[in-house]
This record gives sequence, structure tokens and C-alpha cells, in this order.
Amino acid sequence: MNAVQLPLQDPPLKGFLRWAYTLSITSAHEETIPWYYSNFIQLSCTKRFLTDGRQYFLDFFRGKPNELNFNNPFLLTCSVNYTIMESLVLDDWPQFIANQIRSGYYCVVFLDESRLSPAASYRQEPFPHHLFLYGFDEDTRVFDVSMFDRTGVYRNMQISFQEFQDAVQSMRHLLQEKITADHHTYFYKYEPHSPYPFDKTAVIDQLQDYLHGETHLNRINYNPDEGEAFGIKVYDYMQMYYDAVEHGDTRLRSRNDVRHLHVLWEHKKMMSERIEYLVEQGLISYDEELVKGYKDLTQRALKLRDQYIRHEIREDREIFARLRLRFDQFRDEEPVLLQKLITLLES
Repeated sequence: MNAVQLPLQDPPLKGFLRWAYTLSITSAHEETIPWYYSNFIQLSCTKRFLTDGRQYFLDFFRGKPNELNFNNPFLLTCSVNYTIMESLVLDDWPQFIANQIRSGYYCVVFLDESRLSPAASYRQEPFPHHLFLYGFDEDTRVFDVSMFDRTGVYRNMQISFQEFQDAVQSMRHLLQEKITADHHTYFYKYEPHSPYPFDKTAVIDQLQDYLHGETHLNRINYNPDEGEAFGIKVYDYMQMYYDAVEHGDTRLRSRNDVRHLHVLWEHKKMMSERIEYLVEQGLISYDEELVKGYKDLTQRALKLRDQYIRHEIREDREIFARLRLRFDQFRDEEPVLLQKLITLLES
């Protein structure tokens, strides 16, 4: 076969590529849907981003390690670093990756994205990043990849074998010079799982954690991170972050203002879709206040994200007052809706 494309679906979550990459594989399979709706409830964020020089970071939380590291039950995962791949000459990398895809493995390669022409970082400072490859054409010498393009849109596109080699070679140099650390390359094969019914107990457990602003996941293997906030408490730190943005606090590092609001919207959208799924499957009875309440939260979160995008194009200082108002509303309204959902699930 001179050309191969593995099955793929537009992922439901795109805020961070660990979700986009893995969910684009599993979402193509109907049997994974109950697992999907049994998860992706908890949020976490960094707390000491002003005092410790850490980047503010808001994301879904499914325990540790993160989703690239053997955390998805439907994916057979292999992880390698550049030390292991050192004996592979640069010219052999395209054929090696093509062979893995031909064998049914999706490839997530750690490379320097600034060498890829579709990327926003193209020809700028080095940008170590993971690239998702799901297909190839040996006649035209291109890979089929998924990534954020230069406009910030996550989409499927093609890159040449030559650009791929350039990005790998640049990453080799960055590692040799100790400019960055090796975050590993991953190979994923979809493995049909034994039946995975919707896990009501796990969902209630995660909802309770969210409401109490805590997590007990992984406590056997990992100590709780005192630098992270969970669940309902993330609103306090989101407010702290945007207050710092409003006042130009120089302690903020690696700002990514819109992404935080995008993840917040994805969380409300995910919760709303989960409630619809539970009603459709007969797992809870229809409750108009719950259904409409989360749809309203979702719409307001999306509008807030879009307003901030416009603010970044044409400055609107009133956006910060709207942020404070929405965070206060979400902090007050969401616990009522979540407690109603827990009651319905328990009954």
C-alpha cells in the first residue's frame, strides 16, 4: 500500500492536544461513548502562578499521568524517547513512521513545530511540540496530520516528508544542546475494550469531588499537588488570573488568555451533552431546570470566550467586568445544578 489513512473523527475536546489526539481516535468507535460520558467532569488549575513563576494552566483532570501516558483504556500505547531512536538515521524516519501507520498505529511525534509551514510558530523560535500523524502517501511523500494551524484552528492537513525530517532534526539538536527536555514519542493502536457500560458510581464520585473542590484520584501512587485547585475552586483562580491580566501584572508568564475561556466553555458543553446523553439512555429522568440550566451556562461561557477574542482584536476594557460577573454567576449556579444531577443519578 502506497497510501494509508487510519480512521479518525473530529474530536469533541480540543483545548489541549492530549484530548484532541486521543479522542479523535476513540470517538470514531461507538463502544467508547459510555466511557467518554463517564469521564471528563473534573477541572484543575494552577494556584501559585503569581508567586512561583508558574504558568497559569486550566484543564480537564483525569488523574496522573496525563492522557498521553497510558491513560485511555481503548488505546494500546508504546512510548519511546530520542535516546532509543538515536540509531535511526534521519532519512529513515519517514519510512519508519509510515510502517507504524501501516501496522495500525497512530503516531504522536515530539518534534520542533517551528519547522512546519502550517504552524503559527513557523520560522520563529523553536517550539517543541507533539504532532499527530494518522496517514501517509509514499508517492507524493506527505503525511496526513492533525494540528493547530497558523490561525489557531485545529484541523487535518498534510505536511511533506522533508518538513517532517527537518522538524525531527531540529528537535535532535535542541535535545543535544539541552535546550529542552524529551517529552517522548507515542504510538497508539485502537484496541476494542471489553464492554464498558456507563459508570454511574464513578460519575457521582467525580461530581462530588468537583463540588468540594478536591480530588482523591491516584492518591495511592501520587501525593496531592498543593499547587493545584480543583472543581468549583478554579473560579477563584481564574478571577485572580484575569485580574492580573487587567492590571498588567508582570509576574504572569506565558499568557494564553483565550485558551482558559475555551476550556471553560468545553467543560460546560461537555456537561450539557452528558446530561442529554443520560436522559436519552434513560439513566436519569428529564429535568427541565437541569437541562436548560446547563445549556444556559454553556451559551454564556461560549459568548464570554468570543467576547474575549474580540477584545484581543480591538481592546474592550469592559470585558474584565463581564468576566467577574460570569465567574460569580457560575460559582453560584453550578453547584445547584450539579447537586440536582447527583440526586437524579442516586435515585
